[in-house]
Amino acid sequence: MKISLIFCSIIIVSSMVSLIHAQPIAGYEALSSWEDWSRLKVGAQSGLASSYDRSGGNYDWDHYEYPEGLIEEEVLCTIKIIQGPGIIYRFWMPHYMARNHYVVRMYFDGETTARIDTESNTIFDGLFECFSEPLIITVAGGQICYEPIAFSESVIIETMNKPSGPFANRHYYQYTYMTYPAGTEIDSYTGSLTTEQQQQRSKVVSMLDNVGEHPDSNCAGVMEVSTSPAIIDSNLTLADLAGPGLIRKINIKMTDANDTELEGLNLRIYYDDQNNPSIDIPVAHFFGAGKERTAYRSLPIGTDSNDGFYCYWPMPFRNSVLVKLFNTTAEPIAIDSAKVEYEQKQLDHHTCYLHATKNTSVRQSGQIYHTILSTTGQGHYVGDLLYVQQNADSFYMLEGDDVIYADGQLVQNGTGLEDTYNGGAYYNWVAVIPDEPEGPYPQSATRPLSGILYVNRYTDFARADQYRWRIADCIPFAESIEANVECRYAQVGSRWISVGFWYQLPYLLEDISEDGRVDFIDFALFADDWLDTDSDSCDRSDFNGDGKVNEWDLQKFTSAWLDSHFNGL
Repeated sequence: MKISLIFCSIIIVSSMVSLIHAQPIAGYEALSSWEDWSRLKVGAQSGLASSYDRSGGNYDWDHYEYPEGLIEEEVLCTIKIIQGPGIIYRFWMPHYMARNHYVVRMYFDGETTARIDTESNTIFDGLFECFSEPLIITVAGGQICYEPIAFSESVIIETMNKPSGPFANRHYYQYTYMTYPAGTEIDSYTGSLTTEQQQQRSKVVSMLDNVGEHPDSNCAGVMEVSTSPAIIDSNLTLADLAGPGLIRKINIKMTDANDTELEGLNLRIYYDDQNNPSIDIPVAHFFGAGKERTAYRSLPIGTDSNDGFYCYWPMPFRNSVLVKLFNTTAEPIAIDSAKVEYEQKQLDHHTCYLHATKNTSVRQSGQIYHTILSTTGQGHYVGDLLYVQQNADSFYMLEGDDVIYADGQLVQNGTGLEDTYNGGAYYNWVAVIPDEPEGPYPQSATRPLSGILYVNRYTDFARADQYRWRIADCIPFAESIEANVECRYAQVGSRWISVGFWYQLPYLLEDISEDGRVDFIDFALFADDWLDTDSDSCDRSDFNGDGKVNEWDLQKFTSAWLDSHFNGL
């Protein structure tokens, strides 16, 4: 009864809470703000508008929101109506189709005149307004635009379908977007950038142009734990740190290591004295090393640096973190050196921990999916490496779509495996574009956010190793996430290995005191925040991300309280 009276009194004073205004979101900061890669995306929801076959078949082109079904005639089509506020973070098409002058038309916020009215080849050639390299990318048969397209209320995406016939008339497309809670301040796309937006874009350009260097170079108080050359029989500790803090970089150098050693040495990371590691992945699979894979540099991970393999994912920890190498073989394994760079700092309530999981499957008869990630909690999925091979001279294994569910809802359904990793036309091995950067039939093609590490096909063998990082275009989840890729088109016996990366809160968001329970301590803190309107309070107790601490947050708090009380959490 007392709890009910307290809750009622809070509802009565709900009018005292005001909207917390921040700088309008432009979209560039989702990539340029390195430490925020680990920050919970409260209230944000991911989506993908794509041409996938709605009937469940493999005709993944010329499908739209309206008209429905496979469209075979020349007709104006609505690709997607998205209710905002939100941002389109990624636009992809196969190079072979993109150069065929597909209409790209967007109407913002209920307007009847399109602010974007151009063609696919104009965008992907870097000739449209402020869209240009390195946010316009051509790689392995695919073309990608990473220029953020923001909308404050809504956006309608239209195109003109082409008549059926030539292969180039098959309209494959993907628009990856994020929507934010009502009241989020987002200025709609205008075709030009403000001074602040130009500054944010310049940061992103610098990061992409200098890939391989740390994305956050301006940091004081950085410390480092170095490991000299060592022979590992069982295990080796690289760092054992007390928190709170943030790991900025991990380097492991193994210049002459063979594939057996790279696959037999596991990187394990334990947070806050936990018994089970949150990361336990072979060095080969975590970094994308060995097995004829090309040396590469991507934004968060790579194998091409003076210090060997590198990982720049921010790795926050509150109480402690333990970084170790474990030898899973019967023979000793040598490393040339290792480094762990970190800083000691306080973490806010929305800071998540980095996790990674390795999944392996050998396709069985009737198997539809290889699962990259399946977990519960609160966080966001940020990408993966995927290694696929089969004993057949065929790339038909690349026909599988990515199919991703967040909180039980389908949020992404792609148009093909190579499309998911920003390539196209079997990585430029069919419908070949000769003047691509790596030319036709590339065995590798790497970029800061995606790439192929090794692709080849022999008389009785086919293989494709690829990666894609979803940083600005991450996939948030409040309860659960399941990320799959279709393997149904691969041969029985094909081998699938994936390493999925995600960030996750180590506690319930409503556990404000971070003590493992939602109880009276958290209620007292919530009540204090209810009467306060500063940004720190809003960050702590605004559970749905609408910029307010109000009855909606009270409802979520009450639900978490009851779950914690009755389930003994």
